[in-house]
Amino acid sequence: MQNKKIAAPVKITLAAFLMLITFCAVAQKMIVESLEGPVTQNEINAFKAHIETADAPPGNGNVWVFGNGGKSIEACGLMYEVSHDRAILNQMIYYCDEMLSRRNDLWPAEKGGQRIVWTGKVEPVWPSSNPDVKPAGAGVEQGDEIAHMCYCAKLILQNPDLWDVKVDIGDPYHFGYTYKARALKYIIEGDYVVDNWILPHFIRRSENNHYYFPGEPNTYKANEPAPWNQAWMLTNALVRLVECHVLLKDDNKRVAAYDAIIQPNINWFISSLRPGRSAKGTLVYTWAYALPRGMEDTNHAAYDSEGLWIAYNSGRYKLTFNDLVPFANTYCDVVMGTVTDGKFAGRVDGSTGTGHAGGDNFVRDEYLYLAEFRPDMFANMANAEISTNKVAVSMPITARLLWEKDRRYKKNKQ
Repeated sequence: MQNKKIAAPVKITLAAFLMLITFCAVAQKMIVESLEGPVTQNEINAFKAHIETADAPPGNGNVWVFGNGGKSIEACGLMYEVSHDRAILNQMIYYCDEMLSRRNDLWPAEKGGQRIVWTGKVEPVWPSSNPDVKPAGAGVEQGDEIAHMCYCAKLILQNPDLWDVKVDIGDPYHFGYTYKARALKYIIEGDYVVDNWILPHFIRRSENNHYYFPGEPNTYKANEPAPWNQAWMLTNALVRLVECHVLLKDDNKRVAAYDAIIQPNINWFISSLRPGRSAKGTLVYTWAYALPRGMEDTNHAAYDSEGLWIAYNSGRYKLTFNDLVPFANTYCDVVMGTVTDGKFAGRVDGSTGTGHAGGDNFVRDEYLYLAEFRPDMFANMANAEISTNKVAVSMPITARLLWEKDRRYKKNKQ
């Protein structure tokens, strides 16, 4: 966390101490005061109070993909979009700095970095395997770390008034003294990972630039297509890098190269969908976890939904509002519409299994993007979060709820 001044110790009674820690515990809980109207200052303040106590998680692995680290970055970005509160952006930068500093090739060996990956080298990745696994694993999911960093960079680049301002939390890792310098660092390092990790190993030129895992010495899904959730993580990275370079107007050749990878992989995913009808008669889809067969579970489909939103929101990749409605129908009418033992369906076809397909009694945060396409289900989604007490403690769920509430309010004002 940011350095804070330490005050001199003050003597307090036991009763006062108990009152103090009770207040702090309450202050750190996030709130959603209502599901309609503008986002309130109380809601923003509660979110800020919560993140001030949320240090970066330990480690340099998957915690920065789909764990608390990565989700915290996305949550701060969404709340900064809502509030334009620089303290929230500063916390987002803090998380990004910690994540980037812990990349395997940058982190010291004594802290857990410098691990030999399956390529036989120390690579610019955040290893996906446990520290005791040798060689370390890593794949296309590395795109998610890039996507998180470049979301922060994009938000900075969209606000020229910040560019020459000194970053409030300082520059502990020498990533850039000003906000724009920090954004440029995130973009440069994102491109570096793409150039030195993604392009050499995971883009199959002979298969229309589709995402495949390589063969030996890689042993994870060797020569197989990337599972869709991981594929979207990589697409997220490339989309956000494109958005940043477009804002900078600095590298048309790279933008074209990334677009030539993004669009074919989105098309590939769309071509794999199997249309059907829900019990309500709405158009829905089923699809595999990974080609060529199987059924996507609702754990992994959350990342598919997030990826679809990010690509759609960029306005670049031939995805329309109506294209995403069936995905929202699938979640709202099939998954949420099939409740067994208090849980929503664990697969996109309405069935439930075990493990990742075991179902949830709440709405995973990434699915909240789909309320955009099924506004009639926003309250249902929100109430599922509220009834399971997710709002008080889940940064990504609360941020996405408030972000969608803000969008709905502004749209209704037009």
